[in-house]
Amino acid sequence: MNELEGDLARLTSGEALDDGGRIASADWSPPTMIGPLPDEYAHAVRDLIDRQRIALEALEETRRKTGDHLAAIKAAEPVRGHQAAYLDVEG
Repeated sequence: MNELEGDLARLTSGEALDDGGRIASADWSPPTMIGPLPDEYAHAVRDLIDRQRIALEALEETRRKTGDHLAAIKAAEPVRGHQAAYLDVEG
């Protein structure tokens, strides 16, 4: 859980972007041979899940805005034919 919390802190601070977006817990999978979650961890786990949900919503909004910006850039690009363009530097 410490690794997941650390990754979440790095993602929300933007620090993970410095590392190409790779997070330590990317290869994490839940253990298969454990019992129920101890009660003393329940609040921390709920808090972590809530913070992950908020971070995911922020990432999805950023992705949407980036897509909108890319679409606007493509729409504003001038259409160029196959003709050569010359610049008059003499006149």
